[in-house]
Amino acid sequence: MTNIKTLTEFETDALKEVGNIGIGHATTSLSRMVNKRVWISLPDLKLVPLIEVPRLVKNEDPVIGIVLQLKDDAKGYLLLLLSKDSAKMLVKLVLGSASETDTFDEMEVSVLMELGNIMAGTYITALSDFLTISIAISTPSQIYDMSDAIINQVVLLMSDEVENVLFLKTEFMINTEKIDGKMLIFTDSVSLTKMLDSVNRLVGK
Repeated sequence: MTNIKTLTEFETDALKEVGNIGIGHATTSLSRMVNKRVWISLPDLKLVPLIEVPRLVKNEDPVIGIVLQLKDDAKGYLLLLLSKDSAKMLVKLVLGSASETDTFDEMEVSVLMELGNIMAGTYITALSDFLTISIAISTPSQIYDMSDAIINQVVLLMSDEVENVLFLKTEFMINTEKIDGKMLIFTDSVSLTKMLDSVNRLVGK
């Protein structure tokens, strides 16, 4: 049976602050990558039961998923989801053009994986430093499929150990173009408890 957890107000605020620190670093890196001013916000962060995730990320068309494995003190996977249109727009901003097909060529995939690496790396580094725990990430891999199928693939990688997922909604503004993304952190209950215990130790709880 799924053990449904919720975040306290302090835990939510602390993890959002970590997100803002990571986003600050990501903004600088992405600005260099696209050679344009980038603004990123984190309008929503919550811990949700795994069963609710498909509803939160549902899309009628295939989406791009950038997957990175978490290692050391927190085990699991980080997933960045982008709609096809958002992914193509980002590719166009970096390369100057993007193919009109529904697929992604090797160069486009490379750009998207670098984007995922920047977003995941900056957030996880900020989280690791803030909580004073060691979290490493693998090189990214890419999946282009329906959102439900991508979620299922990530869960299978964890052998059904995940019960709750940290859901972060992100918004990019590049020039006048707005791009929405979703970042999800899948961890087992032991890793999640370790992270939240580290958060609460910051205020002596």
